[in-house]
Amino acid sequence: MERSEAKNKILTYLKQNISNYTEKEFTWILENYDYGLNGNFAPDILRQIYDELGIIKDEDNMYAGFVDILENKFDIDSNIIEVGSGVIPSIAKRISLKQNKGTITVYDPRVIPNYHTNERLVLKKEKFTNKTKINKANLLIGFMPCTATELIIEKAVNNKKDFLIGLCEGGCSDYDDYYDENAWLDYICDYADKMLKKKKLGKLEKTDLKIYGDPYPVIYSKRRN
Repeated sequence: MERSEAKNKILTYLKQNISNYTEKEFTWILENYDYGLNGNFAPDILRQIYDELGIIKDEDNMYAGFVDILENKFDIDSNIIEVGSGVIPSIAKRISLKQNKGTITVYDPRVIPNYHTNERLVLKKEKFTNKTKINKANLLIGFMPCTATELIIEKAVNNKKDFLIGLCEGGCSDYDDYYDENAWLDYICDYADKMLKKKKLGKLEKTDLKIYGDPYPVIYSKRRN
């Protein structure tokens, strides 16, 4: 897509959805609308708009890649919870459109409340916490959920659920210790692996989305056969 066409589509979208973004975000998006078109790793608020407007093709879209991993590793026709979707539930939308049964429930205080594609997509405009009920879920997922990463792992393992998480950069711990990027990734992978082994729920596996420009690993639980 030509940059001028992309800019016009983004501007129209922002005008129609201005209440979903802060003034700072609105200004940044307008000034950097072509940031990810150059192959740069765009922030989620811009990446989601690209996906929503079809500005990038699926072969270049890490959201499409993440859903492909989910389909390959788990049963997409199950009850799935996504933690931290962001403003636009891009991944959940893709999952819901592929499901023949089951649901995808999204938790995020910023998710667009009236965003609906079909009855399988359930939106919860609220924070996912330790008290959130996940009894009916089969799988918990998160794509770059930052500070919620540990919570997803903990909730999934303690409730004997599977998880799939696309990790992000360092410095995202809920605790006082600061992690640089490599230390954070090592810590999370070690934490998840120990949790799975402690509960005898299998082991941690890793893959990635590097072909989509995502430099961070994707981790998931793998049960014993």
